[in-house]
Amino acid sequence: MSYRYIVAGISIINDIEYADASFKKGRLGGCAVFAYDGIAFFTDSVAFVSSGGEDFFDLYGDYFKDNDIPTEGIFISLPFTHRSVLRYEKDGTWKERSVYGDDYFAKQSENCRTSFEKLSPFLDNETKGLYLDSGAHEKIFEEIKAIRRLSPGLKILWEPPTFSSKNPAMRKRILDDLKEVDYYSMNLDEASAFFNVSGREQIVQNIIGLKIPCFLRMGEEGSAWIEDGKIYSLPAYDPKNAKDVTGCGNCSAAAALYARLEAPSLELIPLYANIASGFCSRYEGPAPIKKARDTHAFEKMKLYYERS
Repeated sequence: MSYRYIVAGISIINDIEYADASFKKGRLGGCAVFAYDGIAFFTDSVAFVSSGGEDFFDLYGDYFKDNDIPTEGIFISLPFTHRSVLRYEKDGTWKERSVYGDDYFAKQSENCRTSFEKLSPFLDNETKGLYLDSGAHEKIFEEIKAIRRLSPGLKILWEPPTFSSKNPAMRKRILDDLKEVDYYSMNLDEASAFFNVSGREQIVQNIIGLKIPCFLRMGEEGSAWIEDGKIYSLPAYDPKNAKDVTGCGNCSAAAALYARLEAPSLELIPLYANIASGFCSRYEGPAPIKKARDTHAFEKMKLYYERS
């Protein structure tokens, strides 16, 4: 089956410690599922490419079935799907540690990396966009040319992981990898560390100077698409009524990729992204994304901005 979009990334079960000391155990998570929701909010022509353990379908099976998510892109590579404790701080930043320990996490990271081999069954002339969740300098960046040969018109948005973006030793590697993709996304905290500057204005000027289109995620302040020296920004969708913001960054970045290729104008990219992540924020864990499409949630939620 041919898909117009692909999301590729890690799948994680999250045990979440919130800043108010509340705790949620066994939450479906990972960049892949939230990024999938960001594009599937608008279209069902999305392939889901990820890796998990032998327990993957016991954990994710009901969500996949209820939302008509294709499963042919799931690769079973280890006994257990990765599980982490995700701890939120009061300022919205977070830290993560593996439930199974550092050694298992290292093995999981090695076995679950996105590769040309995993992506190739879903690449053809109809493929328009790829959301990529991969660490800096992984083998996938050496395979981008091969990927583009199968999908000549493909546009790739990369979301560098936080641990890479905030590590000064990884900066050159990230800059090298950015040359292989079309767009990238960071949040304010990541971008501040990556460019070694403080304040939104300095961050934006550094992004402009890099001359690679960027989707900048700004939490409750919203988001901005920055391209060719121009900034298109919009406040977040009704942040006061957000229930859980876990995964909203992945969701909005993937939605921004979709909007960059489908929306009538660049200024609408933050609108698409903020609405998709706003829908995501209303739920604990991945959202009922099929329901969003079936009920035309995007058209209804647009009214929030039209009334503002």
